[in-house]
Amino acid sequence: MEATETSSILAFAVDAETERVLKGALAGRGAQVRRGDVTKAITTLTSAASPQLLFVDLDGAEFPVGRIHELASVCEFGTAVIAVSSNDTARFTRELLACGVSDYLPKPLTVSDIHDAVTTALGDEEDMASRLYAGRVIAFAGCGGSGATTLAALTALTAAAQGSYVSVLDLERTSGALPLMLDVEPAVGFDELLDLAAKPDPDPSLIDGVRTRVTPRISVYGYRASDSLPAPPAAAAVQWLMEQLANRSHLVIVDGLTDTDLLFSVLANADERVLVFEPTLVSLNRVIRRMALLGRDNWGLLVENHTRARKSTLSAEDIRYTLAGREPDVTMPFEPGLPVATNYGLPEREFGKKYRKALDDLTGRLTRPAVSLADTAQYDPQF
Repeated sequence: MEATETSSILAFAVDAETERVLKGALAGRGAQVRRGDVTKAITTLTSAASPQLLFVDLDGAEFPVGRIHELASVCEFGTAVIAVSSNDTARFTRELLACGVSDYLPKPLTVSDIHDAVTTALGDEEDMASRLYAGRVIAFAGCGGSGATTLAALTALTAAAQGSYVSVLDLERTSGALPLMLDVEPAVGFDELLDLAAKPDPDPSLIDGVRTRVTPRISVYGYRASDSLPAPPAAAAVQWLMEQLANRSHLVIVDGLTDTDLLFSVLANADERVLVFEPTLVSLNRVIRRMALLGRDNWGLLVENHTRARKSTLSAEDIRYTLAGREPDVTMPFEPGLPVATNYGLPEREFGKKYRKALDDLTGRLTRPAVSLADTAQYDPQF
């Protein structure tokens, strides 16, 4: 059993003395103290639930600030991180605090310092919950049966497998395919949530009631199948929901944008737009129109998705000509096993190397840090 399942405090120490002091100071709190560096912490939390409070030892890390950003990408929202190290310079402390740690303790540690840091970190939960989180809103928009929903589902699964926490938001009001592709049915009450979100000062805790978990790292939100068609949601309500989900996860994947007004509202406000097209004239014409309406500054990622055998698609030269010289950012090759893998829900089949490589490329582009790791002074807190 993982330690983080039973303990709200987890600590990693590089040396024996730091381990001894941490164990003594945290005794009686149900904490678990392990021997290991920041790399060990990252590896552990990639496949385990995050604790409420995490101590991490940065001694031996060549690029400690960069490692803190890697740690942030695998921690759940709400985890407070206290860093320790032998570096006691003011500059190093400022850099760590700027990139989101709750506190920094220079070695040698004392029991009193640890007690004070724990009291501060765990005694101000309301402030922690209100901090900005570096989640990214990714809007998928398909053109002419291009397989955008399948790509959205696979991106969510791939990002989660790599350690990210993902919120999946399907805004299709009739029969959203994304939750079914992830082998779940949305919870009741999503339309009521959006109605309340359109009113002043909506309560963020209401979101918990309409969440459906796919895995510990993937949550789904969407309309449940109904005999009546829900009213279109207000753009402001959807924007509020996307912002709230970005405060809960590293990645918010939005799909089901079939309402034209909502489509361009979401695309305009997303951190990244993924325009998916099939290499056919019909699909290309639709993606070109969307690119024109969005404007050059809002094009986002252009994904050429081969959903059928190559013999029935346009050539690369024809595609480049139709797009006025624009090259696709990512090309997803034809994968013959994909329809079978996604036909019955959660796609667990292992795909070919070329397809997997392209999917990893797409996911990597979408999960990259919102700012350069070198620009620590401007980096939003993530813990």
